[in-house]
Amino acid sequence: MFSRKLRSYSFRLCLSIVGTVIIAFGIVLFRLANIGIDPATAADVGISDTFHWNLGNYQLAFNALLFFGVLFFDQTQFGIGTLINMSLPGYIIAYFTPKFEPIVGRWFGSFFYLENIFLFAIGMFLFSLGIGIYTSVNLGVSPYDAVAPLFNKKKWASYRLTRSVQDLFFFVVAIIFGGPLGIGTLLIATLTGYIVQYWRQLFKKIKRHIQKTHSF
Repeated sequence: MFSRKLRSYSFRLCLSIVGTVIIAFGIVLFRLANIGIDPATAADVGISDTFHWNLGNYQLAFNALLFFGVLFFDQTQFGIGTLINMSLPGYIIAYFTPKFEPIVGRWFGSFFYLENIFLFAIGMFLFSLGIGIYTSVNLGVSPYDAVAPLFNKKKWASYRLTRSVQDLFFFVVAIIFGGPLGIGTLLIATLTGYIVQYWRQLFKKIKRHIQKTHSF
């Protein structure tokens, strides 16, 4: 019994890390596509640049405030996955964006609009898939991603609606502070909630199927 629980936990922990890494690479492709990044990151960049703060330090401070805000209403959403998502993406994005830029440049040469759309589409796929994976393993989510499930759990609003409103709010914040916005940001703000909900429902079906055929 203990061995099954340990395997289950280890598997879920790996999925939490994999999901977080996939999210980060999605954002890397957003940046390389140069038609806008996700609203939260755009707002973070705009605010940190405006006040000359280190982006990583600002994100940690903001996440800490949001963490305590969500914790007041729901203590069940946070765990080891929260720490993973709060710490890994920034470093991955900072390291791999300049590494991938010359590689993508060699593949596409001079960037044209179709190439940008192609990169953005892959980034959107990875970004939403990563969120769907790591929010489905129940090891804790980032404070930002905990807001929509909280509203859904409390029946204040659906996951899709909350996520879309949340992203649109940070889109406006990014506009105010001059974050790196574009048409891609608006697409992310309006579509992510719907796509992530699709992934979450798919993973629930897969989980139920696995539970019927295997015992973890």
